[in-house]
Amino acid sequence: MKRLFIFLCVLATLTGCVYEISLDKNKNLYVNRWIHDNMSALYYWNDELPAYKSSYANPEIYFETLINKEDRFSAIFSDYKEIINKLNGVTASDVGFEFELFRESSANSNIVGIVVYVKPGTTASIMGIKRGNMFRKINGKQITIDNYSGLINTFYDATTKVAVTFSDFNGNTFVDRSATSITKVLNYKEDPVYLDTVYTIQDKKIGYLVYNFFTTDSGDETMYYDLKMNNTFGAFKQANITDLVIDLRYNSGGMATSAIHLASMLVPNLTANKVLTYTDYNQNYTDYFNSEEFKQQYDVNPFIDNFATAIEVEKPSKHSYPVQNIGDGLQRIYFLTGRSTASASEMVINGLKPYINCVLIGDTTVGKNVGSTLVYDEENTKKNRWAMMPIILKYFNKDHQSDFTNGFVPDYLIQDDYAHSLGDTREALLAKAISQITGVQQAAQRIKRLPITATPFSGVKILNKQRGLVVEKFLNK
Repeated sequence: MKRLFIFLCVLATLTGCVYEISLDKNKNLYVNRWIHDNMSALYYWNDELPAYKSSYANPEIYFETLINKEDRFSAIFSDYKEIINKLNGVTASDVGFEFELFRESSANSNIVGIVVYVKPGTTASIMGIKRGNMFRKINGKQITIDNYSGLINTFYDATTKVAVTFSDFNGNTFVDRSATSITKVLNYKEDPVYLDTVYTIQDKKIGYLVYNFFTTDSGDETMYYDLKMNNTFGAFKQANITDLVIDLRYNSGGMATSAIHLASMLVPNLTANKVLTYTDYNQNYTDYFNSEEFKQQYDVNPFIDNFATAIEVEKPSKHSYPVQNIGDGLQRIYFLTGRSTASASEMVINGLKPYINCVLIGDTTVGKNVGSTLVYDEENTKKNRWAMMPIILKYFNKDHQSDFTNGFVPDYLIQDDYAHSLGDTREALLAKAISQITGVQQAAQRIKRLPITATPFSGVKILNKQRGLVVEKFLNK
């Protein structure tokens, strides 16, 4: 979909400003009509859309007037190229670590950031920034409820460096360190396969995978990331693992294709006709997908996603790679979950539940049982650079179950303590999984916890978190 250029009148005459504002209003009128037209065709709740009325409002504001009261996830973006890159894990400018935000105290409006993982190959990783590091200031300014959005955006804006003030908690108060200047990485391509390893503990061989978002590749259409994930499961198979832990605690979703491939590597008795999900669309698309016109053009069933037995690659040359399935050797799968676990992650869990015991450890997931597609104005990107991801479908597993709008509640509720690196067997969620597998409780560890008054702050909206389930299929044609 397209994005609108917003023109700002800097150092212009009053007359010039009036002209530019008028130009923006006309663009808004065009974009808002485009938004309504596409929502009328695609939106899952299109039968409840208000009738079109011409509007000069900012497209983001106009878009919100169309959102159904049941819809928590449809999103709009001002630059289609940027969101395409984000969905592929590509950031124009990246600070080099992922983080979560917390309220410092109910008594003030301060926000504390906590590093949850550091991205490989970035300046932040070379500087020794680690999981669990806390920060309270950005470019010398205290982060608060009122200013967090603008300050966090400096992690990803066009500037080359950002100053971050890390802090220690001494049991009573935060003690700020000297500001750290971090050089950002340009055009950073984040690999979703963050960590994979095999632990041999007692008589168990435990495979562990940290997978942070779903995308097939960085946008070059090579399926590189899915093939890397496939190779990881091939290595697990070669190692004869007896048990598997998949860490999705920071995985907020991504492409349906990658979700299908991951689920296909995990399901017992993999066959091409086995159902992963059923899909429900609005009446427009239901009628179209059932039409003879569609059936003559496409040899697929858009109402069903089956497990995949191969990964089909077109670039750099056409090739078919067999899926490295390990489901037959597993009795259960341990999924580590968190407050960010959503969409494609939940699709995998929901789709596998009828076939294998899925044990969830961590926190309650988001509860996104719906999917979206990326829409932008491909024929008129100069006039309209906006993009949107409207909800277009609801998905169900093979037993037609989709009853997790409040999220999947974990079998074992464990706080993410940030005390140890991901992959450290003492880390709280992984340690719980290992103890369930081996029957041996880990020795008690001294855990660095958040200040007792800190509570998660869910107000933050950061572009690289908007990785809802993307449905490629045919709807982007």
